[in-house]
Amino acid sequence: MQLSIDLKTKDIISLISQMSLHELEKVKNSLIERELYFKEFKKDNIENIMDDFKKEDYSKDFLTDLEEGLKKSSIYK
Repeated sequence: MQLSIDLKTKDIISLISQMSLHELEKVKNSLIERELYFKEFKKDNIENIMDDFKKEDYSKDFLTDLEEGLKKSSIYK
């Protein structure tokens, strides 16, 4: 079973502030084990992404739509 909830940053900080040092240590260790600590997103250039998809023999229409979508995406603006 999987449970999903939406939490705001202020709610997370409020919960963290109520934790004991031992509990905080457990959370820290879990984050490190799962490699959830702060990593900077490293985006690849669109040409490299398109080359990878072209190697997989996708249709030209799909590749055109993909490239246009990537160029319009917030991550590349």
